[in-house]
Amino acid sequence: MATRAIQFRRRPARPTVSWLWFREFIRWEVAPYPGRVNTVIRMTIAATLVMIIVVTFRIPNAALAGLFSILLARENLAATWRGGRFIVLGFVLASLYTLLGMMLFRGYPITHFFWVIGTLYLIFFVMRTTTNYAAALAFAIPIGVALPVWDRSVPSEVQVEGTLWPIVIIAVGAGVTVATEALYRIFDRSDPLITFVDDLLLAVQQVAESLAAQHAPPKPVLARVLQYNMIGTGRLRTTLQRQGVDPTRRAQRAALISWAGRLIGLAANLEPTPPQPGDDDAIRLRALAARLGAIRTELRQSGAISASPPLLEGPPSSDFPMLQEMERTVALIPEVFQRDEIVDGSRNAPGRDWWRALLVPDAFENPEYLRFAFAGCLAASACYVLYNALDWPGIFPSVLTCIVTALGTTGSSLQAQFLRLTGFVVGGLVMGIGAQILILPGIDSIFGFAIFFAVGTAIAAWFATSSPRLSYLGVQIALAFYFVNLQDFKFQTDLTVARDKVVGVFLGILAMGLIFDRFGTKSDTEQLQKLLVRNVRMLAQLGVCPVVRDRAIAVSQISRLRIQINDNFASLESQADAARFEFEFRHQREEDVAECERIERTQPALRSIFLLELSLLSHRGRREIDSELTQQQNQALDHFLSEYSDELIHLAAWIAHEEDAPARISDDSIRLLQQSFEDHISRNSQAITDICQRMLSSLLMLRNEC
Repeated sequence: MATRAIQFRRRPARPTVSWLWFREFIRWEVAPYPGRVNTVIRMTIAATLVMIIVVTFRIPNAALAGLFSILLARENLAATWRGGRFIVLGFVLASLYTLLGMMLFRGYPITHFFWVIGTLYLIFFVMRTTTNYAAALAFAIPIGVALPVWDRSVPSEVQVEGTLWPIVIIAVGAGVTVATEALYRIFDRSDPLITFVDDLLLAVQQVAESLAAQHAPPKPVLARVLQYNMIGTGRLRTTLQRQGVDPTRRAQRAALISWAGRLIGLAANLEPTPPQPGDDDAIRLRALAARLGAIRTELRQSGAISASPPLLEGPPSSDFPMLQEMERTVALIPEVFQRDEIVDGSRNAPGRDWWRALLVPDAFENPEYLRFAFAGCLAASACYVLYNALDWPGIFPSVLTCIVTALGTTGSSLQAQFLRLTGFVVGGLVMGIGAQILILPGIDSIFGFAIFFAVGTAIAAWFATSSPRLSYLGVQIALAFYFVNLQDFKFQTDLTVARDKVVGVFLGILAMGLIFDRFGTKSDTEQLQKLLVRNVRMLAQLGVCPVVRDRAIAVSQISRLRIQINDNFASLESQADAARFEFEFRHQREEDVAECERIERTQPALRSIFLLELSLLSHRGRREIDSELTQQQNQALDHFLSEYSDELIHLAAWIAHEEDAPARISDDSIRLLQQSFEDHISRNSQAITDICQRMLSSLLMLRNEC
């Protein structure tokens, strides 16, 4: 079963295979996992309380409050509070910007038109360059909602009220959600990320124990392994991003997620009924299971893992080809949590200005961002002009569709557009209009409506708690459902409301497909390759940081590179998930599919290089290292790292097709390093030699995968 699913995932897209894969994909995406039921219940309670407040006090535009009660983070109370503040702040800035723009340009049709075009360009630029997508969305949505209000021929008081009400309604939604989470956290203070990683490792441990006992793993265990392998680790990466932990813990947990996902992938490649293992393999499997059990215990107790006892890596096994790789992966997990003095010191390094931290470092330098903003503005402007020319304000969601489906690559944009259209059909036509015809006529109390509303919200929330590849569908179901049933603080009986919104969504998707995807995005393969090249080059920079010579500069440089490398790892893995989803439904060139798989295979080697470089920098940054290492040893180490960094740079240039072939690092540098350290051995010098040898092995592994 696991092998069949892997074949579905890696095979080039064909109609028969795609739908089989899609059925398995949906099956595992909607299956429960640890903490999912609790999260859905809290989402439903928060949205239902918002609905009761809205209906009681007759607050307009209530759909936005329900939507953001679904979108707010729930990883911990601090993350929920911080997310609520960002969302409210984004709405306040957007409303003030809209009011100021209308005061200056509303009375002049030509200047008003160009202000709208410029505003749409600004929205897409912010969406592409901001480091906080939720804040960017909170800035973009109220402007998109306010545009049709200011285009109508109504009194100015009504237009100003229509612009300011969203601030109140979002404050209500955020306040109710934070209060719900605060009450829940009184009774449950567990870490959802650690809980889920523990379940991942438990599944691998149970597989190893079953194989060591010479019987096939139980079907529930195989089903869990297949589920986790199918949905990936995207939801865990999103959870980590929202938790707001310090940079050191973020780097540790990001690597932990990567290794746990790698173990699940290796376990899924084992046959359900493997051949009977030999005595040596059984011993290694029992040791592997025991080490995983110890790791899980430490994670639950302290959230960290000690370095001992190490797991010895055995030779390749003919019966279990994945066994050696699983041992290697488990052995690397404790290294993630080793105290890194030079990295911990980065907390005291001077930080960036707050406004610079909101934007990517090259926000005003990279021409790709300008092209993205221009293409998005062109698509949204076409929708804006069309619905005004047709005098059909009901289809204004076309502009919002352009905004929320504009992502960095063609694959992820098409995926978002498909899920948005599906979500509006399910939430607007099926659940919205269906309820207007069959359910709402029989409801005559707020209690009955609350039950109906809670059921609809629970359905949307269940999909919204899926992996990032499907969670967008749940958000769109909720948005469409709320637009129909919550927008006007009363039972919606006009069937044209849902019809107009679905037409608007379809128009926005059409504009994005015909305009944006042709001018504003790159292919998935190009984007993956670009991220890979950027990470390899930054690893080359990290390897030669001048730790000993200038500690202050080194701390700042290491902190910057570490954060950027971790962000690139997360972006690359997210983009790979979107690309795999896209490949199943579009006929891609076999070269693109092979390139995507090749890039994915490089990630374990890159992660190893990253962790080893940080470990080496930690040893070189210790105070006593000056007295332990001689000048000759420092020179030999610098020479090795220089050649190592040059090899990474050449490898990145080869991946980017800038060179014909990468230069191979010579054995002389590592041999000279070992010879110089043999004359004067200490605890740190021996550790440095071992790390450099493993760095070289990881580099060779990376070359082979490339």
